[in-house]
Amino acid sequence: MIRWRTLLFSLLGILSLSALWGESHGKILSIEYESTLQPHEVDAFNEELFEGSTAPKARFSVRVYWVEFESLYPDGVKAVITSQVFLPVFSDTDLRSMYVFGPGSTGLRDSCRPSREHTMGIHWGYYRSHVLAHAGQGSIGVLPDYMGFGDPERLQYYMVAQAEARVMLDAIKATRNLIEAEEISGISQTKNFVAGFSQGGHAAFAAADYQKKYAPELELSGILGYGPTTDVFSLFKEYSDIAPMVLYTYENLYGSEYIDPSKVLLDKYADNLERDLLRMCVGGMQSYYPQKPQGLFKEDFTDALLNNSIEKNYPLLYREIQKNSTGLGVYQIPVVIYQGGYDIVISPETQESFIDKLKNRGIDVEYVFYKNARHDTRQISFSESRTWIENHTN
Repeated sequence: MIRWRTLLFSLLGILSLSALWGESHGKILSIEYESTLQPHEVDAFNEELFEGSTAPKARFSVRVYWVEFESLYPDGVKAVITSQVFLPVFSDTDLRSMYVFGPGSTGLRDSCRPSREHTMGIHWGYYRSHVLAHAGQGSIGVLPDYMGFGDPERLQYYMVAQAEARVMLDAIKATRNLIEAEEISGISQTKNFVAGFSQGGHAAFAAADYQKKYAPELELSGILGYGPTTDVFSLFKEYSDIAPMVLYTYENLYGSEYIDPSKVLLDKYADNLERDLLRMCVGGMQSYYPQKPQGLFKEDFTDALLNNSIEKNYPLLYREIQKNSTGLGVYQIPVVIYQGGYDIVISPETQESFIDKLKNRGIDVEYVFYKNARHDTRQISFSESRTWIENHTN
């Protein structure tokens, strides 16, 4: 089993490394210019994403860059993150929106990284197309891979709030550094928006939770969630086939004394957990693992999950998992959530409960409900999301 808690530091070492890397979060390690796409090329690239929906017409040409930047693993080790950056070609100078997008689940191993999707002809979610479409409308688009992708010694830190938050926040810093390094014109300042679909919604809200502590120099102007899956236990109930990835990740991160998949999953899934997770990306997992608790989890855990007694019956597991639910931290950032009525991953009732909690914290929340939509609301909401971003930028 791959173990991530392998390095022990002295207190002095931790403080020294934290001080050093605290100054380098978002530091650019490499820049690769890919190409400049004209508006008609942007539209052509995005045709498949918007099939069956009203496709936007790009208003700007877009420069495409690949950027590697520094972030920080939860164990204090420097992380190298890959992101795609889409810079509109502006004819004047003004305040611009930056749109940092977290993709949905793709898998744990490096071959499942989102940045591989368009180069390999895989269709997990057309994530590059989505961010490119926003860039074509005038937002600086940023699409980072999650932490762990690209590192031969590690896997994705799946649904780990701290890791996701650092990637999203450091991606903003890195993109600002790119703009300065490449002397990109047309940008006086940026209003920074974090957005995400499904797991990416979990990441976007994680960024809001951690912003004051991890990146106090940044300001977030808005959070956009497309079917965001912020509560891990709700996912276990409603779309259980992601649970093996969560349990395996958390066991490696926190230890089997806290998270032991063999005590939760049925034996036929627990016995070959690592082998199965490392041979499949998300499409294979959705076919292999049951989507409901029955048939995936052991009976006692299923009962505790459905009866909301995990905290009582599995207190150590509950503590480690619950701290990775996101969105209920201390912040005052405007939120918009786009939810489908036929979403099988997160139900409207669960989403509305989350929204009520946000409102009870005094957070400004706009909820857009599409009765006939499924889990992916990115296309149907595109026009409304553009209006929302522009209203919160000007």
